[in-house]
Amino acid sequence: MTPLPAALSLPGLRLRRPRPEDAPALFAWASDPEVTRYLSFASHRDVDESRAALRRWARAWAESEGLLLPCRTLAYLIEVEGKPVGSLSVHWSRYGLELGYALARAQWGRGIAPRAVRGLAEWLLAHGAHRVYATAHVENAASHRVLEKAEFVREGRLSRYFFFPNLGAYGDGYLYARVE
Repeated sequence: MTPLPAALSLPGLRLRRPRPEDAPALFAWASDPEVTRYLSFASHRDVDESRAALRRWARAWAESEGLLLPCRTLAYLIEVEGKPVGSLSVHWSRYGLELGYALARAQWGRGIAPRAVRGLAEWLLAHGAHRVYATAHVENAASHRVLEKAEFVREGRLSRYFFFPNLGAYGDGYLYARVE
C-alpha cells in the first residue's frame, strides 16, 4: 500500500499530521465529555494528556514514514478554515483498515465528519486498501449517521465488543465498512 500523505485536502476541510502546538485545540475536544462519551480513550483531564497524545502520534508517523504497519495507528487532525477541530485516525488490523474519529462539539451537524471519513476511506481504497471499517456504539446515533453519509454499510452488531472508559462499561456496537 502507498504511504499515507502528510496532508489531504478535501472539500471544505484538510486532514494533516498533528503538530505539538495543536495541544490546546486537541484538549478542547478531547476533554469534552459529550465528544468522548463513546470513544476508546478517557477524556483528557489536562492539556498535558493532549501533549502526550500528540507525541505518540508524531512518533508513530516518524517511525512508520506514513506506511500503515500492523498494530500501528496514524492520526490526522481535521482542519477547517486553518483551525484543528477534530481527529481522524487509521489503524491497520487483520480485518482491514479501521477508522476512528472525534469532532469538536461546535462543529457537529456541519457535515465535516462524513466528508473527512469518506475522503480518507476513498483515498485508502484507491491506494491499495481492500477494506475500510469503523465501529460505533449502538446508542451513538450521530456516529451511525456519519458512517452512513460516508457511504459505509452496516454489516452487523458486535456484542460487548469494546470497553468504553467514559461509560465505565463494555458495550455493543455496530460494524460498518466500505470495500473495494
